[in-house]
Amino acid sequence: LRSVLPVLVFSLFLLSGVAAFTPSLVTLGKSSTASPATGSVSGGKLQARNRRVLGLAMAFGDEDDDDDDEEVPLAIKMDALRRMQSYQARQSGATFLQSGQMKMSEIPLEISVKELRDVMKDQDETEFAGQDIFLLDVREEDEFEFCRLDGATLIPLSQMKVRYDEVPQDKTTFVYCHHGTRSMQVVRYLRTKGWKKVCNIAGGIDEWSEVVDPKIPRY
Repeated sequence: LRSVLPVLVFSLFLLSGVAAFTPSLVTLGKSSTASPATGSVSGGKLQARNRRVLGLAMAFGDEDDDDDDEEVPLAIKMDALRRMQSYQARQSGATFLQSGQMKMSEIPLEISVKELRDVMKDQDETEFAGQDIFLLDVREEDEFEFCRLDGATLIPLSQMKVRYDEVPQDKTTFVYCHHGTRSMQVVRYLRTKGWKKVCNIAGGIDEWSEVVDPKIPRY
């Protein structure tokens, strides 16, 4: 009996395992032949699990990125910061000095249409006295043909990257467009290229027509 007892216990253990595993087999069989709706629920659970796994992976990835950032030498970080500040300074009309200070350009980044009127009327009475003036229109050709400021030269924004060298560096250049947005883009672009004497006209020709010269048609 003692020799038979272990065999009986082992047999009962195997039978209980099969009985417990059989419902899982039945459920799996039903799932494989289930309707599309049931399959979509299973797919949704799988997608949810995948999203959790992906989230963990991204979290670990972020930690790795942080570790990578910590490995970047401080000197390189500081050099990148100085380069960014220098670029932003040139865009805004300033010079970024090695000391970390900003030296503003003698030419303002932007003036109003009234200030431009004063320059064109009596330049000697303004801060631009004694300077050669260049008036730049950066609108498109059809806009230029419709209305313009006297003495303006047309170089459309769409052509500026291939024609920017036509803008004189030795003259104070006033840039205008329809409302002042495109012209500000040109001013910032030229300043990053080394043109220091460029200035935007706030409000563009539309504000000039409204405030200074109503004879110029608006559109």
